[in-house]
Formats: sequence, structure tokens, C-alpha cells
Amino acid sequence: MRAPLVVLLALACLALAPALPASGGQPSPARFESFELPSPLVDPTTPGAELENGRTVPKVNVLLPAGYDEHPRRRYPLLWLLHGANGGTDTWLPGIADLAAGLQAILIMPDGGTFGMYTDWWNDGARGNPAWIPYHLELLRETTESRYRIRPERRWHAIAGISMGGQGALRYGALLPGYFGSVVGFSAAMPDMQDEGTENGINIIAAATGRDADYETIFGPAADAWAEGHSPKALAPNYRHTRIYVTSGDGVNCPQDPEGPGIALDTLTETTINGLQGPFAAAVRAEGADVTEVTTCGVHTFGVWDRAFAAARAWGFWKPVPKRPREWVYRTVATEGEMWDLRFRFDEPPTVVAEFTRSGRTLAATGQGHVLIHGRPGCWVNAELPFELELPPACRAESTVGSSR
Repeated sequence: MRAPLVVLLALACLALAPALPASGGQPSPARFESFELPSPLVDPTTPGAELENGRTVPKVNVLLPAGYDEHPRRRYPLLWLLHGANGGTDTWLPGIADLAAGLQAILIMPDGGTFGMYTDWWNDGARGNPAWIPYHLELLRETTESRYRIRPERRWHAIAGISMGGQGALRYGALLPGYFGSVVGFSAAMPDMQDEGTENGINIIAAATGRDADYETIFGPAADAWAEGHSPKALAPNYRHTRIYVTSGDGVNCPQDPEGPGIALDTLTETTINGLQGPFAAAVRAEGADVTEVTTCGVHTFGVWDRAFAAARAWGFWKPVPKRPREWVYRTVATEGEMWDLRFRFDEPPTVVAEFTRSGRTLAATGQGHVLIHGRPGCWVNAELPFELELPPACRAESTVGSSR
């Protein structure tokens, strides 16, 4: 997770070429645009929401596909791209234009803080400040859905990220399985947040970069519920109907990649990530996820990730996935959230990880606390955990497990 080589360009100069009028017979080229997205959920003056280059307002960069302006009724697949530590949304610029050339899709690249970890920080139980999860999964999602013509259904929604962003992509895919059908982790750091190596690594990096934070500030004690509920590996059952692609290097620098001054740290980082990748893939595969796991040569560098992006394109970001399954498991420690077609809100923040299991008409839950569950009009459930009950008719999805095409 060393500092990336960020190319900073004025967004006014980011267009790949001037747009041509529709009457000219040529489609407008792919183009970048950007907008700021401030929110009290993420305060850039705090360690977990600090932004690259001293910016004070988080922003979102968007790559729109060629011909977007000429087809005002056409909707497009969606790909979220999450940046790594010590970077920001501008990390993707301008190189993603070449990597994504020809993709008829909308690419969303949000800020996630230079050390934000794409999570809600524990902060001794305050559970927020920053609160990146609702910032991205609620505010960003609602904003981009209203601004851009995005295809509905989870098949057409993919999320990917590098390093810290890979961790975020895995976490967000688990927390919002009804929205993201495919999840990609490029050297995801780390898929197991409760591993001792993860805890030590975050503490070392925080100290080395002078950050006023450590592992417990972000995730709480590694053995406790907050860390468990934000660990992609511990949320393995949530991926049952999701396609997953995880890739990392083996810690041996590829012949075509230069050896920079940080090669020792890059080697250690990638070796550690690769060691956690296999157990994560095995855990989610055992829960029914469609998993592709790849190990290549390489250390923690952009050369590895550029080639991995091309490989993920070949794998396919938008292949068929189950649309609205009637059987699923959803683990969470959140006070509120979204499990498939059902939203939930606990009266009090959970102190243990809750697990909800749907099987046809039946919904069961383990854990503690009182929860309100609601969905479509007329779908309401008030219950005390643990429970097992028959869902009201209005809560039952009409479709069975099948492909969203």
C-alpha cells in the first residue's frame, strides 16, 4: 500500500477528444467528468477521511463511454473503482482511459480517504467519523443512480479496487449483495481483517506514515464483533450468489516491472496479501460463491494491477448472476442496512454479529436485539432476535433464483 505515482491533471483537460455532434455521424468519444460530494458522514479534517493533496471536499470522477451523449435513452453497465491507500480518486487518472478503452460502461471512481479503509471507524465505540460505508453505499449510490443512465439489476453492477480499495470492494460486495453482482479484488489488502498479519500491517503502515490511528481505532479489537462484521472473510456467507475475482502477485517481481526504492516493502506487502487470498477464496467458495482466484508474478505495484485489470476484463465484469434469490444468508454488525430486497434497522447498535437466513417463505435470525425489517409496500416485520418466522406475502420476492439477463 505504498504511495502511488499519482498523475494530477485538471479535469477540464481530461476529455479524450472534443465531443462531435450527432449529426456528424461520429459518436462522441469516452470522456471524464467530475463532481464534488460533501457529506457530514466523512469529515476530511479527521485521520480517516483525509484526502489526497490536501483537498477539503471529497469528489467523484466518472468515465462515460463513447456515444453516451448521442443515446439519451440507452442505459449502461456500471463499474465502481476504489483506489488504494495514500491515494484518491485522481489515482485512476488518466491511465484508466486506456485500460477501459472500448468498455461500453459507466465507471465511477470515488474518494475513499488516503487511509479510510472503506469502513465506518470504530473510534472506541462511536462507530463513525468517518462513516465511509453509508457515504458510498447510500449517498454515492443514490447520487450516481440519479445522475447517470445505469442499467438496473445486479448483473450490471460490478465493483473493483486495488490494495485498500480491493479490501473495500470485497467488503461492499458483501454488505450490498443485492446490488453488486460481481466483485473484483486487485491485491486486496486484506481479505481477513481478523488475521494477526492484517492487524500488524495496518499498525506498521499507520506509524510509518505518521497517522493518528491504529488498527483498533478503525476496527476495534480483532476478536470482537466490529472487526468480524467488517471482515470480508467473516462475511463469506453473504457472497453465496456473487461472482468474485481475486488476484495478487506471488511476491517475486515480474521481469517487465522495474525495481523501485520501495521494492522490499512492496514484496512483503504482496506476499502477505497473497497468503490471505487463498483462504478467503476457499471460504467464500465453500459458501456457494462463484470464485476465480489468480496468482501471478509480481509485487505491490501498478504494473501488476494494470495487467490484472485486463485479465478481469476477459473474465467479464457483467456475466449473468442470480437476480433475486429466495434463499440466502446475510451476516452483519451494522445498525441498519440492506439485505437483498429487505432493509433492516436495529433499535440499538448490535454488540454481536447477527445472521439472517432466508429459505423461501421463512426468515430466521441469530444474534441479539430488536430489529425492524421492511421492503416493498406492505412488507414489515418487527422481531426480537433470535427468531424464525414466515415472511408476510408482501415481503416475498416474486422471482426465484435465476440469471439476470
